Amino acid sequence: MRIVEALLEKGEWLLDALKRIGHSMIPSNCILNKKLTGLGATHSEIHSKRSSIIIEPNVPVILGKLDNNDNLEAVYAKCTPYNLKRYLQMDIEYKKIITTPESFHKIRKAAVELNIDIFKIFFCLFDECEKITQDIDYRRKISQPIYDFFKFEQKAFVSATPLPMSHPEFVKQNFQMININPNFNYKKDLTLIVTNSYYKRLRIVLDNLRDSKHICIFFNVTDGINDLINNLGIVDYKIFCSEDSVNKLNKRGILQAYSNIDYPLAKYNFFTCRFYSALDIRLGKHKPDIVMLTDLRTANWTIIDPFTEAIQIQGRFRKKGNDDITYNSLTHISTVNPDISTYSEDEVNDRVRQFIANYNMLKGAYDNETDEIRKKAILEDIKKLKYQDLIDERGEVNPFSVDNLRNEARVHGYYKSAEALYQAYLDAGFFNVTFHNVLECVGEDDLERLSNTKSQIDQRKQILSLIIKIEQYFESEKISYEEKVQHLNYFRLQVEGKYILEAYEKIGKDAIITAEYKKSLIDRKVKEFDTVQANKLRFSKNVLKDIFDEFQTGVYMPKKEIQQQLQIIFQENGIKYKASQNTIRDYYECSESNSMESPSFRLNVFKFPMVDF
Repeated sequence: MRIVEALLEKGEWLLDALKRIGHSMIPSNCILNKKLTGLGATHSEIHSKRSSIIIEPNVPVILGKLDNNDNLEAVYAKCTPYNLKRYLQMDIEYKKIITTPESFHKIRKAAVELNIDIFKIFFCLFDECEKITQDIDYRRKISQPIYDFFKFEQKAFVSATPLPMSHPEFVKQNFQMININPNFNYKKDLTLIVTNSYYKRLRIVLDNLRDSKHICIFFNVTDGINDLINNLGIVDYKIFCSEDSVNKLNKRGILQAYSNIDYPLAKYNFFTCRFYSALDIRLGKHKPDIVMLTDLRTANWTIIDPFTEAIQIQGRFRKKGNDDITYNSLTHISTVNPDISTYSEDEVNDRVRQFIANYNMLKGAYDNETDEIRKKAILEDIKKLKYQDLIDERGEVNPFSVDNLRNEARVHGYYKSAEALYQAYLDAGFFNVTFHNVLECVGEDDLERLSNTKSQIDQRKQILSLIIKIEQYFESEKISYEEKVQHLNYFRLQVEGKYILEAYEKIGKDAIITAEYKKSLIDRKVKEFDTVQANKLRFSKNVLKDIFDEFQTGVYMPKKEIQQQLQIIFQENGIKYKASQNTIRDYYECSESNSMESPSFRLNVFKFPMVDF
């Protein structure tokens, strides 16, 4: 794809940069990379001298654009065909329609019924185009307009944070990438806090912001928002989320939930992902403090991409006058997960090929099967295949669904460690990052996750992981010996903790992992260890001395008494070894008397005369 660079000076708008490369409006067949939010891309298209269809990611964005634009026709779930047809028939020089992706089909249907060729008449602008890739896994219809989009004679994708797209039509139709390059320092200050004591750090951050008039918290899970409000005792708040989530929260008695922006803002304002991009949030008298939350304990979909969502979130607040600073502070509090699933691009491609192969294999079996019961069974399996998540309404593999898998793997990789997430923010090039790695040796989150784990196998995995971490922290001098003992003693108070800790101290982590954390296999390995260890310890210097001091040579002693005395010596020395009547032969040359009344040994010579007691 051809790349075109356009310079942007401080204080300029998007059209100023485009004019430098010969365009008075957004050009056709381009992916417009604005780099910065709030440059007026949709504003310029709304006021351009041509008819336009603008596709926005969701309803709140559309409603926000309607406030100051009387000529706009909004198309979304509540739009009626009558109103749309009436608008299309109006005598307006330049018609402006703004729609969600899922409602675009209404425009196409109305145009067909009115015999209007929208593909020739309208310019189609797909705003915040990265959302197709990011959201398609749970919004299957977000890419529905894509076949129609490529039919438009005049069209463009636009975003401040576009993602790579593999759809072949971009190449076939000779799309170009236009990069808007700001000729000034546009980086924003951001504080990144990575923790495994989530609520502890969040309380500290919010306590430091106690004098803030508006705290805007971006957190993509309504149940988590609800828990956070209850945990922190928050009273003055508003929650902005989807209409379905509003209804769910209302049923729980939470009435401060809204599907669109409701002014004035509260002290605490919570936003789910539908408010991360495109939306303009008006500033009042006071600037907000922004807190972004990623809590992998709650869900992977709380992840925030430093290259896209973090940039979009900070850009939601529109400047007043010439003031470029639209918020007081920007903080991202995040947990990490070393075990989060991730794949390289080649591995993603291999997975996709295998998904397709699995489908073709079952499809072939279905086509060749004659028995109806068996055909039905095969069809049931086909419907459960991962392949079904990759196809569009035409039954073809959707390139955006494949891009979604690649994008998910990329972003997941950032959350494997604190350092990886920090590096991602540096690589994004948009922020001046102040990094606080406050991962504790054993954090509140670790203990909470352990207490909520029902499976004993999973409990043992987590405990072993924490024990190893404690050892590593001690070896690297991140914690003292006393702190190490304190952490380990916590596990000694729990049944599974004590069990795994004692096993670890004997057989080590590799043996426990090899035993697949199964008690029967661990017990067997521990028993084998105890046997080997006991055989070593019972010949140690202290034990040999105790035996030498205990027994008298040259006299006969009952075998049973010798056995009992040996067993006591073993127990006193912590040796798990069961003495037999013949065990004494390991230590002494003996003469044996097998009388029926009292079988006995005479201990003649101690076998370890060279030991220095």
